[in-house]
Amino acid sequence: MKRILTLLLLASTIANHAQSQASANGLGLSRFGFALGGDIDMPLGLNGNYLLSTAEGATFSMSDAPFDKGELTMMDCDNGTARLNFAFSNPAAPYTEWQFSLLGITGRIDMVRYEKGEEGSPDFQWMEVNATNKEAAVEAVHIRHKKSEKPLGFHWGVGTNMGVSHSGEVHVTGQFIDSDATDNPATITPFDYTYQQRGSFNQRLFLMGGMTIRFFKKMDFGLEMRKGLGYRASFGGPFHVTYLKRSLGFTLRCRLF
Repeated sequence: MKRILTLLLLASTIANHAQSQASANGLGLSRFGFALGGDIDMPLGLNGNYLLSTAEGATFSMSDAPFDKGELTMMDCDNGTARLNFAFSNPAAPYTEWQFSLLGITGRIDMVRYEKGEEGSPDFQWMEVNATNKEAAVEAVHIRHKKSEKPLGFHWGVGTNMGVSHSGEVHVTGQFIDSDATDNPATITPFDYTYQQRGSFNQRLFLMGGMTIRFFKKMDFGLEMRKGLGYRASFGGPFHVTYLKRSLGFTLRCRLF
């Protein structure tokens, strides 16, 4: 705790020194900091076919599975996010700024699960397809802050981010009944496949809103939310529209002016 307070006080001291430098140069660095959070960024029409189409050299096909569309029982799309933020504005208009971020998405998971029959019964069949990857991206947001001298502040904006996914895998696991078996009870065949996932170019357009609490005069702690639409264009694979259902992040930033 003492180390954290020391770092915050040091950042506040740097901010006071840098304020005079920024005010002499028109548009300048007005805030810097970081944000940590998580997104739900879902491909529209997410299913096993889409995830398998992003795999390189997949030998498993959804045509081999005994499931109908209605037997897709679960889907999940989670992304952990980390942002390093730099905001620029004119000291004469400090309530409007451009914020640029280096964005890292770690541990993205897109998953679907299919089930047929009653769980625990001899004829129960299931399958999960999940894709995991990471993304490195850049982000730009035009932000408007509500004019206020109070510690509690609000802001909103519109922005975009774009990046490249990498280090991906597609994992298929489950169990099927052997359709050629004649014994009773039925023969259960488990399976487990892992494929490398194609890289992709990703972009999202979004609206953003947030609130901050000021402390130590120059430090802001806040919460931000984004919602929007985007796409993923796999290299040598499918192009798919995505829905940024929810993006939440906790922020810590230092004001320069």
